Amino acid sequence: MRCNLHDYDIMEEGKLQAKLEDAQNFLMEGDSIEKIVRCTGLPLETVQQLAEELKAAVAN
Repeated sequence: MRCNLHDYDIMEEGKLQAKLEDAQNFLMEGDSIEKIVRCTGLPLETVQQLAEELKAAVAN
């Protein structure tokens, strides 16, 4: 099966979405940001931003 560039972009977007969902689940379980970065491969800044957004959502 051959993939074109569009298919590749869709697959990569799906992988990113899965990593973000994993990071959110880790945060809700109380795991450290450093652990989440190691386990997901997401950039530190992305995980920090996700943590802040989650904290703000819980506060409201």
